Amino acid sequence: MRPAIDRRAFLSATAAGLILPARPALARLWPASGFTHGVASGHPGPGEVTLWTRHASVVGQAATLKVEVAEDEGMMRVIARAEAVAGPESWGTAQVRVKGLPDGKWLWYRFTAPDGTRSMVGRTKTLPAGKLDQLKLGVVSCSNRPFGHFNAYAHLAARDDIDAVIHLGDYIYEYPVGNYPAQVMPGREILPANEIIMIDDYRQRYASYRSDPALQALHARAPMIAIWDDHEFANDAWMNGAENHQPNEGDWGLRKMAALKAHHEWLMTPDRFWNRYDFGDLVSVMTLDTRISGRDKQLNLNAALRNGADGIKQFAGGEWQRPQRTLLGADQEAWFASEIAASVKSGQRWQLVAQQVVMGDLFTPKNAVEWLGADADARAQAYVKAGIAAAQAGIPGAQDMWSGYPQARRRLLKAMQDAGANPIVIAGDSHNAWAFNHGLDGKPVAAEFGVQSVTSPGYESALKADPAVIRAGLLQSSPGLTWCDTSRRGYLTLSFNRAETRCDWVFMDTIAAASTATGAGQAAVVKHGKRQMTLV
Repeated sequence: MRPAIDRRAFLSATAAGLILPARPALARLWPASGFTHGVASGHPGPGEVTLWTRHASVVGQAATLKVEVAEDEGMMRVIARAEAVAGPESWGTAQVRVKGLPDGKWLWYRFTAPDGTRSMVGRTKTLPAGKLDQLKLGVVSCSNRPFGHFNAYAHLAARDDIDAVIHLGDYIYEYPVGNYPAQVMPGREILPANEIIMIDDYRQRYASYRSDPALQALHARAPMIAIWDDHEFANDAWMNGAENHQPNEGDWGLRKMAALKAHHEWLMTPDRFWNRYDFGDLVSVMTLDTRISGRDKQLNLNAALRNGADGIKQFAGGEWQRPQRTLLGADQEAWFASEIAASVKSGQRWQLVAQQVVMGDLFTPKNAVEWLGADADARAQAYVKAGIAAAQAGIPGAQDMWSGYPQARRRLLKAMQDAGANPIVIAGDSHNAWAFNHGLDGKPVAAEFGVQSVTSPGYESALKADPAVIRAGLLQSSPGLTWCDTSRRGYLTLSFNRAETRCDWVFMDTIAAASTATGAGQAAVVKHGKRQMTLV
């Protein structure tokens, strides 16, 4: 469940200026009043879905919006009506859970303001019930607006074959203007200019991102199941802090509450951090929180490496392998084991585990220094050299991923195996595309598909070698890795039927200009009962 909010502390922080009071709108990037950010739908269920919009009043007062749901885009066959309140306490965002709708059917909706003005018409779909033969999902992650255009969102929004979209987090980034990236691409400005820490900061940043027409189109086109990653809070977040949260930035708990509130206001998240969505009897989608519910702090591998062989030995045999170390927390681990077993028992054909960070291990090859350009700075060189040293000791370099929590990963895979599940794991966060096969005690357990970013830079930002050379080196050094792309942006789709699951990575030609042109893709297939992928 959501953490209990200390209301007295929250109000005290507001009075002290730590959390700014809500304001109805900022007109620099979006209209000052009216329906300012399109419409959206999310958190679908059988016969129900949450509908969203943002409406700003000229005088800053709350407005009761009329909501209509229809069977046709022209809104002539209205089948449900509801109301939603857009007020200053939620910065003008309004959402309503509409129930009593038909299962698994495309529906259209709109909002009407007290003055008679109407929002754009959105399209949504409830979860199907009973037997289902096929399903197609779009998967996206890591969309840093100042780095480039959201062409992946635009391409996905233009498709007619997507039933729902899963966003694996890093929907926004918390950095100040001029920090990641150092230079904002023209036309990709964001608000506020400072690092986001307080409630209005987070709200303004979401509003900046949602002023993007491609993202608005995607939200208006299909329901979204959205989970957060670290940048909805701060870089490399964990249960009690983050790498990018400093003591002079105030109390972490208050910052986390502000981030959670803004995320719920803009992305229609359920009350529970983790959730299960059943698409008929074909797919159970299980969303996890690998960030803030129960994650232990990331270990400092670099400190161990600085202490030479003894430091590496102590790291490998010490805290890194401690059985109690967790990424999910005990409550979420227990929930997952119970729910995946229940999914199998109820006859669900596939179990899709939607979570934030890459589960597979990546080991840096011995010759990886050759991948750096001649102008590589000292930081990049040190990072690669540290990765090589760790790999030679049998330790994956990325401690923020599941690699930093090997016993927790083993427990998750064991739960999948014990349940007799047919799991597909999807991951975001890394900005690159990955394909892993995971096993346990010599038996295949699950295939993992890592989605490349929408705009955030991948390996290509630091490495100058041919991506094919990088791929070959990583495949040779990293057991379980079957394919990767470390240089292109885009999204992936998952196509389920009763016999197989197919993953298609879609790569955009550019993010430097608005374009929906795509390049050569890649696909992989998992046959039901095989629990491992093959490239096609």
